[in-house]
Amino acid sequence: MIVLKYCIIVRDNEKSKKIQEILISKIKHEYNDKTPDYVVAVGGDGTIIKASHKYPNAVIFGIHTGHLGHYANYSVDELDIAIENINNSNFKVQKLDVLAAEFVTNSGNIVNDFALNEVTIVSPLRTLILDVFIDNDFLERYRGTGLCISTPSGSTAYNKSLHGSVIDSRLRTMQLTEMAGINSTAYKSLGSPIVLSYERRIKLDLVEGYEAITDLFITVDHISYSLRDLKSLYIFYNNKTINMAYNKPEEFVNRINRSFLISKE
Repeated sequence: MIVLKYCIIVRDNEKSKKIQEILISKIKHEYNDKTPDYVVAVGGDGTIIKASHKYPNAVIFGIHTGHLGHYANYSVDELDIAIENINNSNFKVQKLDVLAAEFVTNSGNIVNDFALNEVTIVSPLRTLILDVFIDNDFLERYRGTGLCISTPSGSTAYNKSLHGSVIDSRLRTMQLTEMAGINSTAYKSLGSPIVLSYERRIKLDLVEGYEAITDLFITVDHISYSLRDLKSLYIFYNNKTINMAYNKPEEFVNRINRSFLISKE
């Protein structure tokens, strides 16, 4: 007999912790936070994203108790349904694409990570200067605060705040969006988001002479990297996915409406 294992990642608030107590009392599988088959993320989108990074090979059940539950497929009112799905392994799986991020430094070090929402490169104190390549073709020399590269599911996160496009979750794309790009008679950048096929590969090269900058930050979802000698940043798809459990599908338009347009008052 196969013994299934599960664990719970919970947002630090009273409502979420009460849900955690109920789950532990009713889920029949073995609790194991080392190698779980199922991970129950109780909270908001941030909790689910943290779960995806900590347990990338598990099936994630998102139970929404936060302010924004774009990724969550179960509400608190559907808690009994979630428990039944977990106990009986009676659920469907949505595979969410993630972006691979590869940082290469001048000293030859390589760092690899992945993003469910987005990858950003930001210089908050000095103008960031990057040569942007799509595949091997030069697009532009970007000057500004930073760039955000997002997945379709992540298009509703930081990308949306930057006035990027909201992308249908059925499409396999990535979106490159500027943060306060400089456009003048001296400097030009595209000045609008660009949506690219999943088959594309983005390369961002730090312009020579800019390598010593000390206030350069790269974020991969909630994880922040501070790299003193970055040379290049590559963003691409490598067929890795995150498995999100659901009982019944929620249409893309309904999810957008629920997340952003229906008043909570």
